[in-house]
Amino acid sequence: MSTLTFEPVVRGRRHLHLRYRVGGFAFTTTYWYDTVDFGELEERYGSDQMRRIEFHLLAFEANKALSLKPATVDFGPYADLVTKAFWEIWETVFHNVWAVWRYENDLPDYKLPAPQPAPNADIARVTVPVGDTPTLMLCGGGKDSLTSMKLLERGGIPYDAFVYSHSTYGRGSMQHELIDGLLASCTPGRVHRAWVIDDGLDAPVVTVHPQLGLRRMIAAETVSSYFQALPLALAHGYTDVALGISRSTDEHNLTWDATGEDVNYLWGMSSIAEQRIHDYIRSHLASNVAVFHILRPIYDVNVFALLNRDLASVPATHSCAQLKPWCCRCAKCIYVWMNYVAWLPVETVAATFEKNLFEIPENRTLLRKMLGLESYKPVDCVGTVSEARLAFLMCRRKGVSGPIADDIDLGPFKAEAAGVLDKYRAVAPLASTMPERIGTAIEPQLAESARRAAAIAASVLDIDAG
Repeated sequence: MSTLTFEPVVRGRRHLHLRYRVGGFAFTTTYWYDTVDFGELEERYGSDQMRRIEFHLLAFEANKALSLKPATVDFGPYADLVTKAFWEIWETVFHNVWAVWRYENDLPDYKLPAPQPAPNADIARVTVPVGDTPTLMLCGGGKDSLTSMKLLERGGIPYDAFVYSHSTYGRGSMQHELIDGLLASCTPGRVHRAWVIDDGLDAPVVTVHPQLGLRRMIAAETVSSYFQALPLALAHGYTDVALGISRSTDEHNLTWDATGEDVNYLWGMSSIAEQRIHDYIRSHLASNVAVFHILRPIYDVNVFALLNRDLASVPATHSCAQLKPWCCRCAKCIYVWMNYVAWLPVETVAATFEKNLFEIPENRTLLRKMLGLESYKPVDCVGTVSEARLAFLMCRRKGVSGPIADDIDLGPFKAEAAGVLDKYRAVAPLASTMPERIGTAIEPQLAESARRAAAIAASVLDIDAG
């Protein structure tokens, strides 16, 4: 019987070693920051508060080790911080983000036993002194980051940016150089950097230990990033921590017959996760820090339409998690390329991608799954099936073809196009997580995105723009 065990966090002035193990497997994730002084933070907020922040950073990194199917969890030196509220949010994240893992490994009943909550563990929250620039925008370098920063800029909201590299995506210097290319066309007041060195996802445990009978390691990177931003919020007075995530992440990949649950690979980016993590941070860690998704009121249809306002910046975007900037053979690359072709001028697409991804035979299955023609939607950072079908139809109407696309019947896509456009260009009410001053500044732009999406689609498909 294996146990996930938490080890003491090792702190340096500007870095944290987050250590954990499962049985005989030991792992470390290291966070390096260029503008956080952990010694200074302890002097300002106290050792108890910083110990609690460090515990949460460790907990949401160590949860990837749940992919090794431990039977129990030993929180080690942090057992006294495991409150009922903490366990509920941590176990909820595991149950939903790892639903894909449970499905792939046929583990419908796998569940961790709840620990006995520690008495009197929930100490008072901190209140962050508001800095000169209270808004921190997390920038990963993709279309959502670009759109989000431009919404803030056009809304007159000053912001600083937080960018981080991750060792699973290659050299940190290369990743930061790519993001710098995008930031050059935006106007953040200050750029904070972090480097994540992670040997948990890099370790070939599943390959060299086939007796475990497991398929792959899964991590909740977006959820970790919420907590990774907290030291910056404490250090520099950020009370509004924004991520560029749209409504399209709410769609599930499949419904699991064995459990009846909707399995959503992107649950950690969903509106439910956003609300729960926002509420948890405000109730238990930092009373005045809002964590929110600036693109939550709109779907990807509107995001791609908005990119037309910043065409010169689009070639600097990059989203691939396999080989940056683009591998051209994963579901995410196919999805972004297909929507760039659908919604943007041909010159912009050519400056961003060097290939027609419909001409790559290996992409056939992923494309068909993305279009709802086979199995279930790929487990990757892609939007809804309906949006993919609309983009595919627009690509074909623009004359873009290839061996993996030419035999797909466009009839059903044409029949549903007007209804899909009407549904997915609609703007939802602002979420309660979004600060009012930011919502007021961007709401007119979101309304304009719906009109822009309708006009572009109508011009390509010759349908009523509504």
